[in-house]
Amino acid sequence: MKSLKDILAVVVGLLTGIGAIYYFYQFVTHPDPGGGHTAGWMALGLAAVAFVCGLIYFLGHVNKEEEIHITQ
Repeated sequence: MKSLKDILAVVVGLLTGIGAIYYFYQFVTHPDPGGGHTAGWMALGLAAVAFVCGLIYFLGHVNKEEEIHITQ
């Protein structure tokens, strides 16, 4: 991890991923069959944020390797 952007994307991504798992668990185990919609939407939103953070991190590392020229 070389930049502040990478560190921030990893930290935010991990925290929102954990939050998404927690709220999904709350949604699935809600005692009222018709209730728990707020927890479901929270889980979906946090999972989307975690996905975007993962994209920011991984797409920031595409083609960052040094090129090896054919004459070397």
